[in-house]
Amino acid sequence: MSSISQGTKKKAFAEDREKFNIQMASKAFLIAVAMAATIVAPTMAKEILVGGADGWRLGINYQAWADGIEFDVGDTLVFNYVAGNHNVIKVNGTDFQLCAAPLGAAPLTSGHDVILLATPGRKWYICGVANHCQAGPMKFAITVQVQGGRSPPSASAPGSPPSASAPGSPSSASAPSPASPCSKYNIQMASKAFLIALAVVAAIVAPTRAKEIVVGGKDGWMFGMDYQAWADGIEFHVGDTLVFNYKPRAHNVIKVNGTEFKQCAAPLGAAPLTSGHDVITLAAPGRKWYICGFPDHCHTGQMKFAITVQPGLGSPSPAPALTPPKPDAGAATGFGPSKTLSWMIAALAAFMMIMA
Repeated sequence: MSSISQGTKKKAFAEDREKFNIQMASKAFLIAVAMAATIVAPTMAKEILVGGADGWRLGINYQAWADGIEFDVGDTLVFNYVAGNHNVIKVNGTDFQLCAAPLGAAPLTSGHDVILLATPGRKWYICGVANHCQAGPMKFAITVQVQGGRSPPSASAPGSPPSASAPGSPSSASAPSPASPCSKYNIQMASKAFLIALAVVAAIVAPTRAKEIVVGGKDGWMFGMDYQAWADGIEFHVGDTLVFNYKPRAHNVIKVNGTEFKQCAAPLGAAPLTSGHDVITLAAPGRKWYICGFPDHCHTGQMKFAITVQPGLGSPSPAPALTPPKPDAGAATGFGPSKTLSWMIAALAAFMMIMA
């Protein structure tokens, strides 16, 4: 009779343990989703060109243009225009209605004004030149929401005990002591759940780290700059984007091959980029060459730029983002931990799971 009772208890304990395994696996997955949502969300910030290809100018209904676009915390607005013709001023709702700049307002005037949407809520922008706001109508109002429109999903903490068993079951008859095998097993499972979540997050974050690299940094694409010396120390990966900023009609950008680069010669029928804010995605690894096709700009002005593009870790797709520039170059931007660190964390977590 004693052996039968002992066998029943063992069987019940095994069933409880199997249920607990399933619960822990489910919770590990939810933890991974929650952590990934929290960490990956900021890396998905968008760069939004106000007015699209037309930029910031007279004769566009910007409210109609923005209809259907979602503006999230962490996104950036980019106002492109010919410097000296317009500007950008942030105002409040009343000033927006009146097309009136507040006293002492400092307008943005670069022609490529970048504004980070750091907080949620209503935002208003106008052009403060002459009657451009009223007659233009160069005015733009948006509602910024928390990214994704909601907070990341929540998950229960690992290590919570399985649901209570019916009276008379082994778990209710004699709860395991802190030193029991079941308690030790619970701790092991909780640790593994956390490590699984950590590994998943690291694997997801690493590929989202594409950078936006502004060629020439704050100086942009211009005469008299040694772009090879400027780029020294910057790593270019598949998925990164190059941005050439310059005054339209003063320069352009043409992609060439190595021979044409040395000769400062544009290939026959080449279609130059001429927007003044030319964005090029580095879609494949290898050597890349760019020049300005205006007479003598490449040869005399040194407006030529050659780089080596390395494969992206995890083959990332482009994900524009914005953070403070590198101290030495003022060019490469992006969110989150480095790719190398992310993969090191994933490897360490996998190793610890194996050893546990």
